Amino acid sequence: MTGSSVPPPIELDNALRGELSAGERLIWSAQPIASRLVGGFGIWLFAIPWTLFALFWESAAFLPWASSSHTPDTMKWSFGIVFPIFGLPFILIGLWMLWKPIKAMRLTRSTVYGLTNRRIIRLVAARKREVASVLLDQIGPMMRSEAPDGSGHLRIQTHSRIDGDGDRITERFEVLGVPDVARLERLILENQPG
Repeated sequence: MTGSSVPPPIELDNALRGELSAGERLIWSAQPIASRLVGGFGIWLFAIPWTLFALFWESAAFLPWASSSHTPDTMKWSFGIVFPIFGLPFILIGLWMLWKPIKAMRLTRSTVYGLTNRRIIRLVAARKREVASVLLDQIGPMMRSEAPDGSGHLRIQTHSRIDGDGDRITERFEVLGVPDVARLERLILENQPG
């Protein structure tokens, strides 16, 4: 998929426009690209062998229980309990890695970003609607990371504060995996209040 911008589906566009206040106009909108959120489906090149090996380990760990009565009971209990318990976290990690790209793809279908003349908005219209926004006059330094196709992330510093331990906490608004991220950055700079 290239970094060129494709308009969001009509239902997400309508939901985004429904968030605008009087006098606010939409300048830019886009959906994130799933492959930019998790590095694509390349994670499966690692996750599939990992999960298969973990499943093989788990099945081999149950062999003492299935073997003939020649195996001493102490070996059945030690290998039959400890090794399967040891293998379970590896199976769960493998299943999590397999699920991650699917979850990202599902999230991108229900997420849209918008830039108006007043603020930048992130709308997630999944089971429940989540809306986050930052006013343009609250935007601080921005960091852009861009792929060769022009898609990428824009991390916007909104403010920083000192926590109870004296550590500086920087809060950011993140626009992740959008096409033509440099254009978005330019539009934000052009529309910031002077």
